[in-house]
Amino acid sequence: MDSVMERMSLARSASARTPSSSSSAALSTPVASPRPAVIGHRGAPVGAPENTLASFGRAVRDGADALECDVHLSADGHLVVMHDSSIDRTASPHGPLCGGDIADLTRAQLDTVELGGGERIPSLDDYLDVCEGGAGRAVGAVVEVKAPAAARATALALRERFGAQPMPLPDGTPPAVIISFHPEALRTVRETAPEVPIGLLAAGVDDEVMQVLAELRAERVSVWIQTLEDGDADRAWAASGASLHVWTVNTPEHLDAALAADVASITTDDPGWVFRERDRRARTPGALPVA
Repeated sequence: MDSVMERMSLARSASARTPSSSSSAALSTPVASPRPAVIGHRGAPVGAPENTLASFGRAVRDGADALECDVHLSADGHLVVMHDSSIDRTASPHGPLCGGDIADLTRAQLDTVELGGGERIPSLDDYLDVCEGGAGRAVGAVVEVKAPAAARATALALRERFGAQPMPLPDGTPPAVIISFHPEALRTVRETAPEVPIGLLAAGVDDEVMQVLAELRAERVSVWIQTLEDGDADRAWAASGASLHVWTVNTPEHLDAALAADVASITTDDPGWVFRERDRRARTPGALPVA
C-alpha cells in the first residue's frame, strides 16, 4: 500500500482536508467491534520478504484473518503480485534479472527473478491458493490493484476463482475484496464483477472521498493510520454504508488509535503482534497495548 510517493500524496491531501458536513446523514451509527479483523500487509514482512508465499504463509500461521497483496499486469497479460511497478527494490542484485518495470517484462522473465530468502514472484493464483487454505486454513483475500490496467483482469480472476455468487468465509465475510487508490480501477471492477466488494484507499474520509464512495457504492474505505481522524467511520457509513479500515499499524500508539476509531480491520506488517493484542484487549477491556 504505502510507497514513499503515496505517503507524500496522502500527507498533502490530509493537510487540505476539511471536516465533512454530511456525516449527520448517517444511515445509522456503526457499531464498534472489539475484535477488528487482522490483515497481513503484503503477508507478514516482519518475518519474510513482502508479497511472497513465505510471507503470506507466515501471516496465516501468525493468526491473520486476511492477507493483503498488490497486483500489476505483466507485458503478456499475467497478474503479478508485487507492490512496486518495477522489480528494482525487491529483486536480489545477484539474480539473473534485477531491474525493470513489470509492465515491460513477461511472466517468463519474471519467473527468473530471485527475491529474498530464495523466494520468487507469485502470481495472483499462487496468492489465492494460500488464501483458500494452502497455509492450513482459509483466510480472506484483499487484493490491491496498483495500476488501473490490471483492474478488469483482477476482477475476472476473482470471479473465475470464487464464482458469480461467492460463498462467504466461516465468519461471514466475503472471500475476496478489491481495493485501490484509483477510483477508475474500482469502477472497472464494479462493472466487470459487481459481486466483488470494493474499497477505496484514501487519506481520510472528506467530502470528496464521500462522493466517490457514494458513486461507487463502495463497501469499504481504507485510511492511512497517520491521517486517520475522529468521525471517519461515521462519514464512511453516511456515504455508502462503507466500513472503515486502517493501514499500516505497526506501533502501540497506532494500535491505540485504530482500536479507538471503530475500524473493521487493521492492516499490519506484524499480524502476530496485532492478533495477540486484539485478543488480549477483548479479554481485558481497557488494557493497554504492549510493544
